[in-house]
Amino acid sequence: MKLVRFGTPGGERPGIWLEATRKEPARIVDVRAMAYDIEDYDARFWRTCGLERLRGLLREKPPKTMPAAGVRLGPPVARPRQIVCLGKNYREHAREFDARMPEFPVYFSKAPGALCGAGDPIRLRPGMDRVDAEVELAVVIGRRARDIQEGDALSCVAGYTVFNDVTDRDLQKARGQWFLAKSADSFAPMGPWLVTREEVRRPHALGIRQRVNGEVLQDSKTSRMIFRLDMVLADLSRVMTLEPGDVVSTGTPGGIGSARRPPVVLHDGDVVECEIDGIGLLRNPVAMTYG
Repeated sequence: MKLVRFGTPGGERPGIWLEATRKEPARIVDVRAMAYDIEDYDARFWRTCGLERLRGLLREKPPKTMPAAGVRLGPPVARPRQIVCLGKNYREHAREFDARMPEFPVYFSKAPGALCGAGDPIRLRPGMDRVDAEVELAVVIGRRARDIQEGDALSCVAGYTVFNDVTDRDLQKARGQWFLAKSADSFAPMGPWLVTREEVRRPHALGIRQRVNGEVLQDSKTSRMIFRLDMVLADLSRVMTLEPGDVVSTGTPGGIGSARRPPVVLHDGDVVECEIDGIGLLRNPVAMTYG
């Protein structure tokens, strides 16, 4: 199942994406029309076993649908408590930094307010002259997890999505830390949907790539992660409680624009495409914002 949040920014409604067939184009199920009390895909939805209820409603009767064409898709999770990210988690990307493989996972966070949806602009401000993108596989946590074992870690995952860890490299270098450089408004595109866990049988064997204006910058596989997702979730849960709705993003492959010679940085009018096989394509334009 592909869960979407559709509508204007801040006014998104929960939905289900139905792929196009030979007979009709893609459509969206308006979940709130099926069950008015399912207000959003937020922490409450996951805590109250909302996905199981949603499946039950779909079995009861065929849902009413609407055309998907022209409908804005927001981030597929509402108001996450935290976004935990990994740095240097692909071998080739670690080499782009300093050629040393990390002994332990390198964690950092992004502000949840940086989230935006598929098709939303990545907004640059004057002075942001060295900004680039990073394609990543992200998960949304579906149940509370504390001290979980690696063998059971993926059971706490609600679903998988595409994440773009946009970064202001000048700010990152000048401040010597990552949070501010990665948390500007719109610097966390996510989507276009959340693919539920049972549909992604092998999350560690997915093709993952990024294109800017059609040029391929990153092209790898999730099998090249240094620290696998199950290990990462178990490691995090030994220190912190993972709560429903939390986002964990697993790092980016090599080939990022700022590591190239000459560097490939984002400019007004560019289009960034982040794609993961079996998950989806996240496309965002780049726009200069004044004021």
